[in-house]
Parts: sequence; C-alpha cells; structure tokens
Amino acid sequence: MMSLLRIILPIYIIIIYGGCFGSSPKPPSWYGKSSTNETQLIGFGSANSLNTAQANALSDIITQINVQVSTQFSSNIKRQNNLITHNSSNEVYLDSAGIELNDVQYSRSAFENGIFYVEAKVHKATLIKQFQKKFNTVYNSLNLSRITQCNTISIKDKIQIEKNLETLHLYATLLQTLGTTSKPLNNFENILAANTPQPNAKLVIESNLTNEIIYNNLAKELGHFYSFDSQANQILKAKVQVSNNNEGVKINIIFTIFDCRNNPIFNTNVSYTHNATNVQEALRFASQRVSVQLYKKIQEWIEQ
Repeated sequence: MMSLLRIILPIYIIIIYGGCFGSSPKPPSWYGKSSTNETQLIGFGSANSLNTAQANALSDIITQINVQVSTQFSSNIKRQNNLITHNSSNEVYLDSAGIELNDVQYSRSAFENGIFYVEAKVHKATLIKQFQKKFNTVYNSLNLSRITQCNTISIKDKIQIEKNLETLHLYATLLQTLGTTSKPLNNFENILAANTPQPNAKLVIESNLTNEIIYNNLAKELGHFYSFDSQANQILKAKVQVSNNNEGVKINIIFTIFDCRNNPIFNTNVSYTHNATNVQEALRFASQRVSVQLYKKIQEWIEQ
C-alpha cells in the first residue's frame, strides 16, 4: 500500500500544480490590441525592465515602417525598373532600421508577474516633418540648378548624386508610405543616367616632351574617373614639364578640370623625380608614380 502511495502522490502533485508551473504570464488586456490609427503609429514592447520594454515598443513601430517601406519600395522598383534597380527592398529595410523616432509618447504601461508592458505612440505628422526635413537637406545639398547647367557633370558630382540618391529614394518612399509626396527626383536620375558609367571629358596634354609613355600613364589613371571624348565640352588639361639633371628625371604636372562652361573646378600640382642609369627607365617610372599621385589627388577631391 505504501509503495502504491509513493507512486500516486507525485503524479497527483504534478496534475494539481503542473499547470501553474507551465503557464506563461498574461499581458494586460490592452496589450497588442489597439486598432489601426490614422494619425499615429502604435507599438508594443515587453521585457524584464521598463527601459527595455520601451525600446522594444519603439522597435515595433520601426518594424511597421520597415514593412511598409519594403512593400512600397518593391512596388516602385516594378514601376521604375530602369532607374532604381541599384536599390533593393532589403537595403531599404536595413537603412530604415537606423531611423530615430522623435516625440514618442508612452501612453500605457503595466507591471504584471514580473514583466513590464508598454504601449508607445508617435504621431505620423511628426514623422512626416522629420523625414521631410532630412529629404530637403540632402536634396538641397546637391544644388540642382548648378548640376543641370550641363549634360556632362564632374566625377565628383556623379559620385555625390549616386550616394545621395539612395538616401533620397529612401526618405521619398518613407514619406509616400505616410501619405505625403516629395520633390521629384527625375532630374537627378536623368543626369546620372547620362553620365553613367562615367562622365565624358576631353583629355588635353601639353608637354615639353612628346612621349607616349607619359600620355598612356596619365590616360590610365584618369580613365578611372572619366571616359575620353575629343568632342566633350568638359576638359581635363595636364601641363607636363619634364627635366633631366644630376638628380634624375623629374616630371611636374599642373592639372586642371574645366566644366562645360570652361570654369576651372579642380586644380592641383604633382611632381616626381627618379634617378636611374637608363633615362627611358627613369622616365617610365617617374611617369607611373606622378600619374598615381594625380589619381590620389582627384580621389581626395571627390571625397571632400
């Protein structure tokens, strides 16, 4: 009899109390059940600490924005496939995950069974104002009136347009998901398409020593930035001075980029000296090094 009780008693305890041990805490009745709000985005978060619960509620709101943007951006790709295929919905999702939300209201909170529950709200009008400000700042930084003066732009402008168009597309789509339009981007897209893969430019080399090695090395390095066209209205001008003395062969280059209106937009000076027993070898090496120096100078200008 005692043996039977030893078997039955543990089973009885498990039946009576097992459900209590396995049950999960129930959230408040309002948690996660707010209806769609036309003027606000609502998020919910729970955690062992209040700060984490609030952060999770914000994350919930951002997730909603991400889902809307991802869907909307995929739709845009279908309508404008030839213009924005360089962006994908996944890239937009990751970018929008870095958005900071301003003026968030924590409208409800509760602490039940050791868990904090939070409801957060942010007005769509606040988001629209925030996104519109960011869009306009980036848009105005591109200086549309200057860029569209010519069909051919500098490599610096091209890189800046490429980089900033991604941001502009993101915020334009965010605004669109919130029911607001932004300035059109077709002017930037058209000028970028006309200068892809590279802007056209006429290469002009003035040298006191006509030498194919110098021309080829300069053309190689400048070809990373421009496509050469003898009819282009943008000019890359290199004034080359070659000298040979006891120190070796020295090449000095004064380089200028002129825009389509013949205005100088970039100017630099590079030089290199190399000493070798063979003059042609010294010229070849100095030409390579000075051309690489010029490449680096242009790259620095682009990144400024």
